[in-house]
Amino acid sequence: MSKTFERYQRVLQNIPCHPDYVTSLELRQILLSKDLLNPALDEKSQMKTVQRIINKVAADYYCIEIDNDKRPHQIKISQGQQHPINPAAMSSVLSLQIIEHEVLEMLPPTMRKEVSNLISTGKAERDQKIELWKERFTYAPIEFQLTSPSFDESFIATIEQGIVEKRSLNMKYKKRGSIKEQQYHIEPLGIVLHGRSFYLVAVKKNTQQYRTFAIHRIVKLSLGFSVQKCQQHFNAKQYIEQHVPHFSGGEFTQVILKIDNYDGLHLIEETRLCKNQTTINSTAQHTTISAKVRDSLGFEWWLMKNANVVEVIEPIHIREKIKANLTQALLKYQ
Repeated sequence: MSKTFERYQRVLQNIPCHPDYVTSLELRQILLSKDLLNPALDEKSQMKTVQRIINKVAADYYCIEIDNDKRPHQIKISQGQQHPINPAAMSSVLSLQIIEHEVLEMLPPTMRKEVSNLISTGKAERDQKIELWKERFTYAPIEFQLTSPSFDESFIATIEQGIVEKRSLNMKYKKRGSIKEQQYHIEPLGIVLHGRSFYLVAVKKNTQQYRTFAIHRIVKLSLGFSVQKCQQHFNAKQYIEQHVPHFSGGEFTQVILKIDNYDGLHLIEETRLCKNQTTINSTAQHTTISAKVRDSLGFEWWLMKNANVVEVIEPIHIREKIKANLTQALLKYQ
């Protein structure tokens, strides 16, 4: 996180709501205590920096009120306005809990610390309404999650530097299931977070061969030289959608599923597979539905997980794939 952004966040966090206020001098002391201002500068120069940050924050948030008639200036959240980042409502607590349970767990420790700073509630932790919602609301994830794979976190910084400075990377990489490492010379193009694993999208040096590397399988990584003919334009999202279907979900396909009414009622009426899901036929025991979904690895896993509740009728290739998976699974238990 840059110091400029961290200063901005720290100032915003420490602006109280009406009738309380904070002065520009107090904000200066807060930034100094957090090593966010250069102590070698004179007070006038430090105050100029503080005032620039205050003006930027006020320009971004209309709820911030600055009393320029007072010396030092007084800054507060206007009467009747909620603090933009210090939450006092259930919706804010909901967002923070989802971030805490889902997003933070996906990130390596150094990134986790930075995101935690961004959602820090500062003085508002003492707000009674926040404490109420922390007691009365909880987030209960329903899916079983694997742990995040560990890796050398300095690799992320090296990849970032390679992308920004348009430099190649020298990499030792161990493929999945391989015992030996392989040497690669690559141009880094982007980073993808899939589930709880980070991936590097790159092109092999002096070729047009695009590859996706799991960062946790990188053994050694170092910066190389400037890339002479670097990729001028690259969109990671578009690349994943077009070339890595097991990440993005693959092509949309129409499926027909036969669902058990009792155990799969939620799939029929509540948490449906898509917004345009339709019912084809219904009996006392089963309902047959049609839906458009992505033909993906995730959908295949979902069908396997619900194999005792959901039967694939069409398309045939998905039905046959699930049958083969179930047959192999059954052999392991016989």
